[in-house]
Amino acid sequence: MQIIYAFPFFVMAVIACVIFLSTPRLRPHALSTTKALIRIVLLACLMVPCVINLKGGEARGLLDCNLRCVDLSDLTSSVPLTVDASSQILWQTEAWEHSTFETTGNDSVGYPSVVKNDRGRNADNKYYLYYAHHGPCSGIGCAVADSIQGPYRKLASLETNRSHSMVLANPHYPIVNPPVADPSHYSSPCVIWNEDEKLWFMYFHYYNHYHGAWTAGGGAGFGHQMTALATCSDLASHKWTVLKDPKMGKVSVWDIVPVLPTTEKKWMNSQSSYHAIQRLANGQWLAFLRGTSVDQIVQLGFATSNDGRKWDCFRENPIIHQNDGGGGLKGNYRPYFLGYLGKGTAGADKYLLVWGESPAGSDVPRITYGYTTTFRDVQRDSRGYAQWGPGSDGPISPWREGNRLYLFSGKHVQVMTLPVSSKTPGTTEKEGQQTSCSRLRTHKTRTRFAMPPVTCL
Repeated sequence: MQIIYAFPFFVMAVIACVIFLSTPRLRPHALSTTKALIRIVLLACLMVPCVINLKGGEARGLLDCNLRCVDLSDLTSSVPLTVDASSQILWQTEAWEHSTFETTGNDSVGYPSVVKNDRGRNADNKYYLYYAHHGPCSGIGCAVADSIQGPYRKLASLETNRSHSMVLANPHYPIVNPPVADPSHYSSPCVIWNEDEKLWFMYFHYYNHYHGAWTAGGGAGFGHQMTALATCSDLASHKWTVLKDPKMGKVSVWDIVPVLPTTEKKWMNSQSSYHAIQRLANGQWLAFLRGTSVDQIVQLGFATSNDGRKWDCFRENPIIHQNDGGGGLKGNYRPYFLGYLGKGTAGADKYLLVWGESPAGSDVPRITYGYTTTFRDVQRDSRGYAQWGPGSDGPISPWREGNRLYLFSGKHVQVMTLPVSSKTPGTTEKEGQQTSCSRLRTHKTRTRFAMPPVTCL
């Protein structure tokens, strides 16, 4: 594409040179003018790829990791079923990280989401890990590292005037004299860069105390837990703004706007939470949904968006579930992450889906790979379950540097060596000298799937 864009400049230069050389009165100036034209053409040819890189549509390299869809399009063989290393990166160290339902014996700290602060205001090129727990009265915490592997230091240890590391505190925090029967919490953060708005988006779920009013007021489903959105223009400021609307105040607690609410359809009529959200290779937003019904059956589906704010659920939801014909287990299902595998044989973008599924009566997730081009038909990996894990409760946050895939799950990061060509951008002969994919290409084209979506109702 870059040669095609540059070709018209060569054609114009040749025509101009012929005109100058064939016109007697211009001939004395032909040599100097021709040299000037050659300089202009060379400069234009250098500038064209740079312009395309800035726009993002034609740049060479891997997909941007800050879009959460990890690029695996250069793999020379199948995605490995094992990892090479695993290390703990999070510990329960602060008072707010304990459940206020009980005072001892509960440690659910995890739910990590990792981005690199290399864009937006005051970009510092550090890695920001957002985390939570899943007990009252959780908020969203943050830890920062200079390298992808850490160590990750919580904000309270970096700033002397901080009493905790939360960037989003639940409005009921602090709970005085726990245990207290108050289910308020924010959890399962999912952070992604929005190039169109030049904002960081954070999706998280919240407990809706007004779920009775939600149902009585005509809201879809029961509205027990729903997914909200917060935005930030400067990660280093640690200032996030939750999307709110006073008109929602009677049916959604604290005026929060649920961008992914519960649905009328049974599969997600109680809880719309723990979603894995990303932008695909064609620029479209995709939510890998975890739906919980009022009878506590947990299944998976999808929704698409053009702006990350207004979402359309697939009419076929749930897509991945206990009786989908794929021979999966009968317990709970959890969305983990997506990988882009490049173009399939028919020219369509192909994706790796990674999710967890548990046996009935034993909620221990087995990590499962599947493949799709439509997000409607999913083919399970014939090799069986992956051997790293067990899977975590919330989404897995993937990050790639060179031939290493870092998978942030629960309190740990798993490190997988990918089978890639040495020509892959960022890959060198020496281990550890990889370039972060956060500096490489982004896509901004909009291509809708053939599957007709409907509003999430």
